[in-house]
Amino acid sequence: MPSSSVLDSSSATDPPGFAPSTEPAPAPGSARSRRDLPATLVGSAVEVFDWTIYSTFAAFFAASFFGSDEGRGAYLSTLIVFAVGFIARPIGSLAFGAISDVFGRRTSLLATSATALLGTLLIAFAPTIQTIGAGAGILLIVARVIQGLAHGGEQPAAGAYISEIAPPRSRGAWSSLIYVSIVAGSLVGTLLGAVLAATVGPEALTAWAWRIPFVLAGAGSLLALALVWRVRETAVFAETAQRSRRPNLLREMARSWRPALQIIGLTLGITIAFQNWAAMVGFHIAVFRSEPGTVLWAAVGANVLALIALPLWGRLSDRIGRKPVVLIGLVGVAVSTWPLMLLLDGSWQRMALGMGISMVLLSAPLSILPALMAELVPTSIRTVGVGFSYALATAIFGGTVPALQAWIGQSWGPQAFGLYVALAALISTAVALTIRETRGADLSEHPAAAPTTNEVPA
Repeated sequence: MPSSSVLDSSSATDPPGFAPSTEPAPAPGSARSRRDLPATLVGSAVEVFDWTIYSTFAAFFAASFFGSDEGRGAYLSTLIVFAVGFIARPIGSLAFGAISDVFGRRTSLLATSATALLGTLLIAFAPTIQTIGAGAGILLIVARVIQGLAHGGEQPAAGAYISEIAPPRSRGAWSSLIYVSIVAGSLVGTLLGAVLAATVGPEALTAWAWRIPFVLAGAGSLLALALVWRVRETAVFAETAQRSRRPNLLREMARSWRPALQIIGLTLGITIAFQNWAAMVGFHIAVFRSEPGTVLWAAVGANVLALIALPLWGRLSDRIGRKPVVLIGLVGVAVSTWPLMLLLDGSWQRMALGMGISMVLLSAPLSILPALMAELVPTSIRTVGVGFSYALATAIFGGTVPALQAWIGQSWGPQAFGLYVALAALISTAVALTIRETRGADLSEHPAAAPTTNEVPA
């Protein structure tokens, strides 16, 4: 059995090369924990960059995989493949979540980074439909499934890792950094699109330059692998490993059915609203026929606002609680989305206004979602319990947003999707009202334990 501070139970069942470190697990909030924090954030940023560049450049590479046409059939096909990637996420959350809850958070983060690298490189160097025919589309589907598996496991493992190394009284602020990295990855992907549109032009992007961001994403995954290799396992996991090295994951998940349903209910509104605006660049280019460079820069501005708002919301949740911050954001999204969508007419100015306001409001629940979910689920199944519920909700509700957005836009007008977003936000608001306050909860205990401190963070 491991000692009280060391996870040294590397056994024959541990994957070769991924055995946990024998160095002491850093205490929450320690200097070592602060040094390990950036490595986890880089992994999250890179994987979201992978997903952002797909939706950002879909209008450009659609013809490479599904052929060119005068309508929007090829573009819609790429959006359907986008949804396929989301469908793979729950499977990835189960596989990599189990690795995280049995072998450790670090092991899972290494495995997800390696898997994401494979999927990204497949897209970057895939032959086109002009070269191998329908096989090009099949390769794109395979690559998106691989990316979906990795993404389904990475975010829950990163959320568990950062929540467990954070000091309890500042967990909201630390948790917000996960989505800071996620938005940063999205921002860099969008910014790259704007730069490429301005430098090489739409014709070159359609012909070959769409591959550039995927090559860069592969390099980012290699960097994430190198950084995660240096991190230590969390003390919370090490302590739990003493009591049960191999928990009965199915039994523990069955016991945690209530928080699982709450996570699904919270996530559905957040992911629909987030993906609605994340897909807005491609929507403006393909449906409104907007000039690519201008709408890409508008999205960059909106993401910068989110980067500023996220840590502020996280710190606020450490002062007033998780629940009020979540409710402020969700109610704001429910009330504002429909009017903001009515503003959209293809101009970058109106897109910037609508997306900017929505991203600031969405930053409220997003900033503390990793901490809140970690505080709801016990340590023994923290990754798989959170990950599967979160991935299931994002697969069903988030992955279908771009295709639904395009279809509803063609059938009832581009603003009609705002009603769907508002309804989803109202449902998540109702679910948020059923969740107890978790600020300061002791993650080494079952989530039913009372918070360990009411101290106001500095």
